[in-house]
Order: sequence, then structure tokens, then C-alpha cells
Amino acid sequence: MPFWLYKFYRKVRAKRGVGLLFLLSLLVLLIIINALLLAYFEKDTWRDDNLEFHDWLWVSVISISTIGYGDIYPKSDAGRLTVVINIIIIGLSVFTVFMGMVVDLVTDQILKGKLGMRKVHTKGHVLLVHFPSAGRVRQLIDELSNDPNHREREIVVITDQIESLPFSVENVRFVSGSPLAVDTYRQANIGEAKMAMVLATSYNDPNSDAVVASVTSVLDKLNPDLHIVAECLDERHRMLFHSVRCDAIVPGLRIAGNLLVQEIHDPGITQMIDVITSNMKGETLFSTRVPEDIRRVHYSDLAKAALDARINLLCVNRGCDSHTVFCDLSAEPGDNLIYLASNRKTWNEFEKII
Repeated sequence: MPFWLYKFYRKVRAKRGVGLLFLLSLLVLLIIINALLLAYFEKDTWRDDNLEFHDWLWVSVISISTIGYGDIYPKSDAGRLTVVINIIIIGLSVFTVFMGMVVDLVTDQILKGKLGMRKVHTKGHVLLVHFPSAGRVRQLIDELSNDPNHREREIVVITDQIESLPFSVENVRFVSGSPLAVDTYRQANIGEAKMAMVLATSYNDPNSDAVVASVTSVLDKLNPDLHIVAECLDERHRMLFHSVRCDAIVPGLRIAGNLLVQEIHDPGITQMIDVITSNMKGETLFSTRVPEDIRRVHYSDLAKAALDARINLLCVNRGCDSHTVFCDLSAEPGDNLIYLASNRKTWNEFEKII
């Protein structure tokens, strides 16, 4: 490559967007000039073929792209000199630099996406913050992706614990950066996000709960409408979340401990829990909130009627209380029904069951 062309390439590459536009404009200009000159110089040599300007435009495009079909070519000395100057000397050099920059741009964007450096352009997505382990994160992604109502949602993994995702899953994006930095969430397009799941930094980190609470606070400040679920390792640290808005706090280790004890006393419970809490193993758990305008409904009647519709009403959450016995319990606005079914139901569908 000539030295002047190398210097030109370096300057153009430094300002990629402007450079690509300039090179594309130069290519178009060279093609048009070459076609005009050929149409003028070759008007007598190809008279019997009635060639027009668009024919010579075709020749110029095919020549500068190095394809060269040879169906039409310059016969006059002036026409050949035009092709040598406009196409071979100038055009091919510009075309080579242009294609090199295009390939470089595409490669750079792929690499940035893999390394979590590219801005996310999506809406209604789920943020998955922290990366305690590849197996843990992959299991959560699989469960989220298998929910029929959220199957099409994109998932954005946010962490500074890894350089790139160790797996490739459709609809999963990666943003590399500190989970406490505002710029990281702007890159993840938090303003358009729908839900966020804040995981423990590590299951061996004694400071994990403090970091999770801080991340939850940042998420709430940046998007007050975001539905946030946080993982708390130590129940004694629950007070850390009292000063932040969090829709749900999941004490994962305590629940796992409870299951271990239940299983040793009553074998088979873990197998049942594994099935009903998974989106990939038959019927699963769902929740439905009771709206404001409702007619009087007794949960005992609803639970009996729901069984005939293959729905098992398990619990009614009312504030901080969870009711698993429905005698003398009537529906109130704000109640959250927990039930086992093959798909999520609305309150209107429940009312039709009775």
C-alpha cells in the first residue's frame, strides 16, 4: 500500500462514521464520473449496441468491485485510460479501504457485544445483576426463558466479575461494568427495562448482602417503575433492605436449608418443590393480584371450584401474612393468590370458575 494511502487510511479510520460516509461518497462519485466519461468516449465504438449511460454505470460498478464480467468494455484508448485512472488506480484503492473499514466495523461491534461494551437497544427486558457462577446464572436464564408470558423478553446480564459470557444463549445480552455505576445501567438501557433480579455477588462473600442492597437502591433511583427482586444470603442482613424499595427479597440459603430439613424428615418434598417451582417441568406456581373492583368471593369456594379447572389454590398473601387455610377468608383488593396451574390466570378467569 502506498505511504500516502496508508496515512489517509489512518486519518479516516480515526473518525469511522465520517470516514465511511466520505469513502462511500467518493466511490459513488468515481463511478458516476467514470460512467459519464465512458459514455462519451465510447459512443462511436459501441454505436451498433445502442449503449446508454446506465450500461456504462453497470460497467463501472462491476469493474470497481473487481468482478468484471467483460460483457461490456472500453475499446477506445481514451476509454481505457479512463478505466485505468478512475477504476484501477483510484477506485480500487478507495474500494479496498472502504471494505476494510466495513469489515473492521462489523468485527469491532461483534467483539464489543461479546465483551459487554456495546449499548443495549431493547425494551421491556430483564436485568440480571451479578454473576455468582456460570451454572447458577444459566439456570436462571433457562427458567426465565421458559415462562410462556416472558419467553420473548431479552435478558441483560450485568457484572464486572467476568470478561465475557461463558455461554451463548439467544436473547441474552451482556454488559460489562460495575453494578454500582450509573453509566453501566445506562448502557443496559435501564429506563426501558421491566424487571431486575439482583443476585448475590458470591455465596462465599460476607459483604454480598450489603452490595445487593446498594445495587437495589441504585436500580430504584434510575427506574422507579422497575420490578426488583433481590437475593439475601443472611437473614440477619434483611434490615439492610428496609431503607430501599424492593418488591421481593428471596432468602435463598434459608429456603434451601428448610428444604434439606424437610427432606430428611419427609422424603419426596424436594422432588415436588423442584417440579412446581420450575417453568420446565409440567405445572408450576403462579401468582395473581386481586384488583380493586371485585364481587364478594369466599376463598374456600374458589379453591374447591378451581380444582375442577385443574387449578390448585395454595396460598393467599395479604400484606405480610400468608394464609394457607381459607375458612372464613374472603377476597380483598390487593390480595395475592398463589396457585399451581399449567398457565397464569387473571382474576376475571378466577371469577368465572365459581
